[in-house]
Parts: sequence; structure tokens; C-alpha cells
Amino acid sequence: MARSDWGIGIVGLGGIARQHLEGYRRQGLKVVGGAEIDEARRSAVARDFNLSFVTADYRELIARADVRIVDITVPHTLALRQPIIAFAAQHQKAMFVQKPLLPYLNEARQLVAIAERHGAPMMVNQNSIFVPAFRAMEPYLRDEKYLGTPYWFQIENVNWFDPGAHGWYGKAERWVTSDMAIHHFALVRHWFGEWDSVYALMAHDDSQKHIKGDTLSSLLVRFQSGVQGLILNNWSYRGHRPRPHSTEEITIQGTRGCISGNSKEICVTTTDPPAKIYPTFRGDWFPDAFGNAMAHFVDALDTGTPFLCEARDNLNAVAMIEAAYLSVKEQRAVRREELMGS
Repeated sequence: MARSDWGIGIVGLGGIARQHLEGYRRQGLKVVGGAEIDEARRSAVARDFNLSFVTADYRELIARADVRIVDITVPHTLALRQPIIAFAAQHQKAMFVQKPLLPYLNEARQLVAIAERHGAPMMVNQNSIFVPAFRAMEPYLRDEKYLGTPYWFQIENVNWFDPGAHGWYGKAERWVTSDMAIHHFALVRHWFGEWDSVYALMAHDDSQKHIKGDTLSSLLVRFQSGVQGLILNNWSYRGHRPRPHSTEEITIQGTRGCISGNSKEICVTTTDPPAKIYPTFRGDWFPDAFGNAMAHFVDALDTGTPFLCEARDNLNAVAMIEAAYLSVKEQRAVRREELMGS
């Protein structure tokens, strides 16, 4: 089959859906249509992306025979996502779910159980793994002649970001760690293997009055491989050197070299022989990582091969969210086995 044989129906046509649709357009993927309860938004997206079918009822979209993949971009709450996933799974549709799967591990497990009960493939759109620059880092990370043995990483995402009176974003008990750091949890799991422990500190900037949850988190993560590192997401930063999403700074140190950069530029520094290498790549995080992720899913479904960010495996990334908040509550490091078993 061709990629164009895998018709996509997108449920939820809010702001992030536009990144999905533009990414799919660049990849030549087939979008059958969309579902959205807001009439003005539905009409605007249909016009801007030439969607021939839009509806207010997601069931009408999912039931179409030409929709084989359901792309779910509605807000990440159990109440909104559970009925959509249940309906799609019952209709034997593959599902592509915008990250985070859910901010709470016990609720995320419920969604995975629904998909598995019906044998419906489900991938979580952890698009950080598909950022062109980060993919370009991987050959140097995987080949010990460049870095030697990796032992430390840092991810720094610092900026002033206040969504203000947005209808739902930032209004839950959990925010920057569950909504933003999940990008980084998935990415470092992809690079370094399974995590072992998380120790977290969090804060809330009281001047960000419309935000209920954490606006800053600093997390120390240890991996079973021995790699350890720092993930910093500070959306209360008022300083003069912001490193905002999607240009957060990434450093990976090894015994023989270092990778540093962001989604725009990369430098690989080696010691034997001494060199600075600047890998080239095409594309950006927005929207190319979204298109790359869906193309990966389509190709895997087409060939019957495993795919990255499979929903049950992604529970290990959601468990890092859970571990972070538990760590703050109990002021201790939380082990993976406490949440996921041995």
C-alpha cells in the first residue's frame, strides 16, 4: 500500500491540530477530514487545509470506511479522551494520540486497556523523538567513536510563558511537568533506555494568576544504563537569556565528546581526534516533527512492524510524570519499580 491509502481523521481542530495538518501536508499524507464542536474553528480549518469533510460529531468521522487512523488532539483529560478512544477502538481504528496520553498514570492505563481490549494499535505523538535535529544527533550518540560512553545530559527550557485566561491550558493541578517535560521524558527514554529514579523540585510563580499548577520544575533523572541528568522546565523565567520551547538547549556528555545544541543547530565536539562537527538536517520541530511522527506510524502499520511511542510502552514516560509529583510531595527520589513493577 501507499501512505495515501491510510486515511486520517483528526478529532479536535484546535491550535495544535494545525501543526498536525501542516506536517501531514508536507509528508503527502491523506487526511479524510476532521471533527470539532466549535463551528467557527471547524470552518476555518476546513478552509485553510482544504478538508472536504468536517463534522461536529466525532463518531460520524470515525465511522467512515476511509478513516483508518484516528488522530486525537482534544485536551488531555480522561473525560474527553476516553469515549473517543473507546469508539475508535470498537471500530478497529488505529489511534494517534497527542501527548501527554494523560497526566495521571492510573488514568492513562485506562486508555491503554481500552485499546488493547479491542486490539487497536495506539501511538502517542511524542513528537520530540521525531524532531529533525534530534534525529540528526542520534548517529553520533549511538557511535562510541564520537562520544565514548554517555554519562550526563541536560535539557534546559526556560522562558516566560503565561497562557492567561485560556479556557483549559494551565488550569489543572499539573502543568509544566505534565504538559511540557513529557516531551523530554520520552526523548531521553528513547536515547538512554529505561529510567530508574526521579527526584524533583517544583515551584509556582504567584504572578501567573491564571495558572493553577507548577510553572517551574527541576528534575534529576537516573537511568538503568547509568546515564543521569537534569531536565529543567521554567516557564516563570524573566531573564534576558530565554531558551524557549522549541529551542530548548540540550547537552549530552560522554567520556570522549559532547553533543550540544537545539532544534535549530547542533555541534558534536570530539576529543580523539579533536574536532567540531556540525550535522546538517532539514526541517524544524513545528510542524515537521508532527508529520514525521505520523509518517512513522503509517509506515509501521503498512508493513506490520513495531512503532515508537506505542501506548503501553509510553506508560513508562507517563510514570515519570507521576514520579515527579510524588517526589515533590514526599521529598524523596521515586523509583520506577514503585510505579511500574520490576
